[in-house]
Amino acid sequence: MIDLLLDVPQRVVPFFLLVAGGVTLARLRLFDARMSAGLSTYVYWIGFPALLVHSLSRVGVPDRALTLGLLTYGACALLVVALMVAIGIALRWTREERAGGALSASLGNSAFLGLPIALAVLGPEAARVSAGVVAVDFVVVAAIGVGLLGWAGGRSTWRSLMQALRNPIVLAAITGSAMALAGLSLPGVLDRAVSAAAASGSPVALVALGIALGLTGLPAAGVPCEPTDEEPSPIPRWGPIIVAAVGKLLLMPTLAWFATGLVDAPLPFRLGATLLAATPTAVNVFIQTKAYSVFERGGARIVALTTAVSCVSLSAIAILLERYAGA
Repeated sequence: MIDLLLDVPQRVVPFFLLVAGGVTLARLRLFDARMSAGLSTYVYWIGFPALLVHSLSRVGVPDRALTLGLLTYGACALLVVALMVAIGIALRWTREERAGGALSASLGNSAFLGLPIALAVLGPEAARVSAGVVAVDFVVVAAIGVGLLGWAGGRSTWRSLMQALRNPIVLAAITGSAMALAGLSLPGVLDRAVSAAAASGSPVALVALGIALGLTGLPAAGVPCEPTDEEPSPIPRWGPIIVAAVGKLLLMPTLAWFATGLVDAPLPFRLGATLLAATPTAVNVFIQTKAYSVFERGGARIVALTTAVSCVSLSAIAILLERYAGA
């Protein structure tokens, strides 16, 4: 029990160290807003796409029961998106807050944090069958969320959805999933190059997140070391941030647990999907909001807040699931 309680925080702490490194670089004026944008651009076009192609192409073909479980998980995520938009309308949030909040509450850190913890806590079978959740997250949920960001940025809904399908991260997720279904793999040399780029995606994104927080996200933020002509993004309100965090860390795993149970999804998948649903908001949310200049600072704060809280919440859920699996 004690070992399990310590395992999850130990896996989350490295994320904080990289974010803290980015904050330090910003406050020492070693990185400015333009440099942060350069890191985010690298992650957006190379780092994350490489990671998704590399990981999803190895998932394999799901059977009927697993397919039903994946569809149910996707329905839960889309329900959270709809609920966040509805809450935003009721509370008179701006378009940017509704779009950013919906994406932040539904897209979790399933690839970087969820799968390693699922492997450590629930075993290799749960991790294997739950890997399809990453495909659902980045093919379906990310596409809808990116479409909402485009809509919030002033584009038409249809144009936003079509543009979402051309998003490099969504395209990479589709490509990796299609390769898995077709049983294809990259040639050796290309696979090694993609693997190397994939390994850089998460660390660079976390440093970029820290720089964004150091420049604009905190009261004691550093000052860009060079002047910039860019308009600073508005200071986000805490209401949408807190609601999105609750949706991600509490509502999403609750829905995943009960819904996958209703459709009699395989137990290893049910356990793994619930654990992945409980992961904090994905760093990719910050990358996407920055790329679209929509809810950028709010996205950064939600990622930081949910990652901090997940040290406790994810540990508790992991322990409960492990005990249920052993019952």
